Amino acid sequence: MTLFLKDEDVAQCVTMDAMLEAIESMQRQYGDGQAHNMTRRKIIAESGMLAVMGGGLFHQGLLGVKTYTVVKGSYSFQVSLYDANTGELLCYTQANRLGQLRTGATTGVAVKHLANPGEATVGIIGTGGQAPTQLEAVSKVRGIKKIKAFSRTQERREEFARRMTDAMGVEVSAAATNEEAVRDCDIIVCVAANMEPVVQGAWLKDGSTVIGAGPTTWRAREVDEATIARAGKLIVDSTEQATIEAGDLCSAVDKGIIQWSKVHELRHVVSGAVTGRDSEDQVVYAKIMGTGVADVAAAKLAYDSAKANGLGTEMDW
Repeated sequence: MTLFLKDEDVAQCVTMDAMLEAIESMQRQYGDGQAHNMTRRKIIAESGMLAVMGGGLFHQGLLGVKTYTVVKGSYSFQVSLYDANTGELLCYTQANRLGQLRTGATTGVAVKHLANPGEATVGIIGTGGQAPTQLEAVSKVRGIKKIKAFSRTQERREEFARRMTDAMGVEVSAAATNEEAVRDCDIIVCVAANMEPVVQGAWLKDGSTVIGAGPTTWRAREVDEATIARAGKLIVDSTEQATIEAGDLCSAVDKGIIQWSKVHELRHVVSGAVTGRDSEDQVVYAKIMGTGVADVAAAKLAYDSAKANGLGTEMDW
C-alpha cells in the first residue's frame, strides 16, 4: 500500500521540532557515509522549469526523489519515497509545506553547529513564504533577544514584523535597509529572491554567522566578496551543488579569493569530522541550497507521522 499525502496532512502532523531532529540525524548519518545525495538537475522550457533531486538513506533502507515545477512564478513540489529493498513506493507527498519545514530545519541545524552559543540578535533579509520557518528553526536552537527583518517593500516587512512578533513572542522590528538588518547581529539569515549581494562584509560584527538560504543559481550572489574573504569557515550542504548553485562562492573561486578545497560540507560538521567554528570571533558563512537527501529524510518523517496519526490516503499501487 502507498500512502498519499497532501500539504494539509503534512501541516497537521509534522512539527519543526521533529524536522530538526530528522535533518540533524540525516546529516550525521550522511557525514558517516550512510546516505547519498543526488544533485539537483533542471530542465528549462519556454513555459517553465522542471527540477529533479533525490537521495538514499542507506541506514534506513530508503530511496527517494523530489520533483518540482516552476511555471509563471508558481511552484509545485512532490516527493516519492521508496523501500530500497523491495522497490515499493511507500509514500507520495505534496511537498510545499514539507519544503518550508525542511529548509528552515537545515538552517536551524547549521546555526546549532556553527553559531556561537548564548542569546542572539538575528537579522533576516527576505520576508516571503520561507522566512517564518527560518526564524522558527533558529529560535529552537538558540535563544533570541530580538529580530530585525528587511524586505524591499516597506508594507510587507512591517506586516511580517507584526505577524512574527505575535507568533514568536520576540520583538521583531522592520529594518529600513538591509544594512540595518545586518549591523550588530549575531546571526544573519538571507532568504530573499535577490540576484545581487544583500550582505556586505563591512557590516558584519566579529563572531557572526551568516546563512545564505536564497536563490540556487550561479548567477545569484547573496553576500559580497568581502563577506567571503572575512569568513574563517565556509560551509555548504553540498559541494557538488555549490559549484553550480552558489553564485557568491563560484564568483569568489573564479577570482581567486577562495578555493573549493576550503569549503566544507555541513554533514561533516554535524558528524564531528570538521569543527563548526574555530573561535568566538570567527565569521562563518554557510550557503544552504537544499538537498535531495534532506527531502528524503523529510518525507520519511512525514510518512511516519501521518501513519501514526491516521492521515493521508492509502492506495494499492
